[in-house]
Amino acid sequence: MMNDLRKDFAKMAEEQNRKMLIKENRISEFYKRADSNLLNGVTYIDSILEHVKTIDKWEKANLNTIVGETLYDNDSVKSALTRFEMSESITFSSPRSQANKAGCYAKMGDFNKAMELLNRASETNYDYKWHKGNLYEVMNNPEKAIKEYSELFEKNPTVYQYCSDRIKEIEKPNTKLFSELFYKDRRKRTYIMMKQSDPNSNGLDIGRFEIEKKENSTQQSAERQ
Repeated sequence: MMNDLRKDFAKMAEEQNRKMLIKENRISEFYKRADSNLLNGVTYIDSILEHVKTIDKWEKANLNTIVGETLYDNDSVKSALTRFEMSESITFSSPRSQANKAGCYAKMGDFNKAMELLNRASETNYDYKWHKGNLYEVMNNPEKAIKEYSELFEKNPTVYQYCSDRIKEIEKPNTKLFSELFYKDRRKRTYIMMKQSDPNSNGLDIGRFEIEKKENSTQQSAERQ
């Protein structure tokens, strides 16, 4: 029976990892193309969305989000906002999507709408207090920015060390405040991969899950100060 379970798990792992590799390759190819020619990258994803019938709604939403983020980083703000709205129409409005849209509205000068979205995002996931601090910098209110960064840093001084670093930067004389939201590690992606058991392992071991992280290295426009 245990051998049968191992075989079933091995087949499931092979299929799951195959699908994950296809998704990863699509995203990597998009970034490669977009970094050379933005329109080429966008056209590549649109072709997948139109012609590949096997992708589910979650992948469709994710691909639209990734395209939107890249458009935003290239200052195509209205087109980026459209992509984020398309992503939401397929699945739902997530904190990531709310923060992405907030960046667009901030660039368009609608700070009230941007703050409304960031309030919603940070209520669900306090990571997005970082972006609230960013927005206060854009609004030339360093005191409120420091307050947001401090509250996030206090949640976990190790994880949110970058908030403390930013506070120190703001407190220096003549520091230039952010002019737009700063999206950290935008291109990092985390996958759960399935691994078969070691043939010499415990008899009850049929396999395991491992977390893998991918990143496309690039200088993001949001890092401009």
